[in-house]
Amino acid sequence: MGAIVVIGGGIAGLTCAFRLQQAGHDVEVLEREPSAGGRMRSERHGEFIVERGAQLIASGYRNLRHVASALGIDHHIRSLARADNAVLRAGRLEPGDFGAPLRLLGSRLLSFSAKARLPRILFELRANRRLLDPYRPELAAQIDREDMPTYLRRTVGEDALEYLFAPSFSSTFDSEPEDLSGVFVLLALRLLSSGFQLQWFEGGNGLMTRTLAQRVPVRTGANVLSVETETDGAKVRYRSASGERSVLADAVVVAIPGSLVTQVCPKLTPAERAFFDEVHYVRGAIAFLLLDRAPATLPYYGVAFPRREGIELYGLASDHYKEGAAPPGAGLVNAALTERAAARLWDAPDAAVVQHVVDELARTPVGRLAPREAVVHRWDVMLPQFRVGYTARLAAFLSRTDRSPRLAFAGDYLVGPYTEAALTSGMRAATEIARALDKR
Repeated sequence: MGAIVVIGGGIAGLTCAFRLQQAGHDVEVLEREPSAGGRMRSERHGEFIVERGAQLIASGYRNLRHVASALGIDHHIRSLARADNAVLRAGRLEPGDFGAPLRLLGSRLLSFSAKARLPRILFELRANRRLLDPYRPELAAQIDREDMPTYLRRTVGEDALEYLFAPSFSSTFDSEPEDLSGVFVLLALRLLSSGFQLQWFEGGNGLMTRTLAQRVPVRTGANVLSVETETDGAKVRYRSASGERSVLADAVVVAIPGSLVTQVCPKLTPAERAFFDEVHYVRGAIAFLLLDRAPATLPYYGVAFPRREGIELYGLASDHYKEGAAPPGAGLVNAALTERAAARLWDAPDAAVVQHVVDELARTPVGRLAPREAVVHRWDVMLPQFRVGYTARLAAFLSRTDRSPRLAFAGDYLVGPYTEAALTSGMRAATEIARALDKR
């Protein structure tokens, strides 16, 4: 069995290391932060639990549930007490939930003619079912020709684009509609159809990454400087508190955001470098408001804000509907800033970000909230954007023949911008690198 170094201690890297360890390999994870978990960590603030990254999991996340079962923590998965969603339109919160089609049809969110056009997207899903596998997005390359707004205007019309799809996708993936493709919409809807009851791990989603980090060797505070692989082995240089060090291994898995890969892998093949140069992540900011009382004005878990309503927030989530996330009767609300607002306030004090959120919510039916405390999280690389044409570039990358030896990659950019996708990429990287070593 080989000695393998995994770069990155997020859900992708930790899952990869866990699978390799189960297969009998000697593995070590190098993580630059003081603790592992990446974008799947939980923080306690008194009696409140704030998610630092992944807010939810879903009932249809089959690979996540498989790993959770192997770790013995699947019994900690809980469903939300309330999971319905709304969209702001003309000063009112109207039901706008893909998971409750009958309620959506009865909502005043869309006109009758707009509702009549919605079945067209179901026909698209059925017609392209063979190509639409959310676990293999590269299969959809041949139908990836339009960005999200162009595709949806053609299929379901302007009203459904602006007041249903665009706000829902922006609030979920923290991206402008133009930075997502039409085929990504179809892939996300396919994933939704596989089971999307909203859930979380009791005590916080960080339970999963903490448990993984307890099962595999993890060296934290290790900032990787370079990864170089040859046909006979690999060398990783990193800097820690004790200075610069290097480690030799039989192979390496790089499990960091795709846009950062070229910074640590100087000897990529031209095809690999070209792909990573085209991987884009959104830069985002989220503010959590810790409230003495849950707002009576928020009878929904999620609320999305269309651009036409002029609110500089993509949306909000009422996290107090996660049992145990807030003290009984208290409120916990998180709100995601729009890309423009996040850029403008990026270097501002946290208090300015929180004030922006409070002021923007005061312009909606939610009203002016008065948090006892607030937490702001900024992510320079938050979520990958599956832009028009990305699945074709992904397909070419995955099928490349000119590959760096003894090197594999894992990350959400290889499957999709959600936890199940990142975890799945880690499982696949473990299989790929183990097979490569077996062929020696």
